[in-house]
Amino acid sequence: MTFTLPVGAIITEKVKLTDDSATTLVEADKSRITILTIEATETQGGTPTLTLDVTDGTTTWFKRSAAALTARQTVVYDTLFVLNNGETLRATSSDGSGDIDIFVTYAAFDIAGRGSG
Repeated sequence: MTFTLPVGAIITEKVKLTDDSATTLVEADKSRITILTIEATETQGGTPTLTLDVTDGTTTWFKRSAAALTARQTVVYDTLFVLNNGETLRATSSDGSGDIDIFVTYAAFDIAGRGSG
């Protein structure tokens, strides 16, 4: 597939999930950003589930809900989607220790996107 984006920057954020609470991956804090890929890798030989959601602080939309990972498996989600201003992409592991590393690559049209990794 080939596509062209009017983009200011392509950015990759790296986040380690360290518990079983929702962790911010990327926040669209000033304008829209386009999520290009999300790569998640189980790191400790366990079998956690991974939930990916988008929230605006009031409403939560699930991209993946409790998707099962196998030991040391890497899963790539490469469906493009847009985070609007004020929305946050989050990840949650079912494992109390997290044990999932995540890389999120996105296009920031004015470098307004900010990750927490």
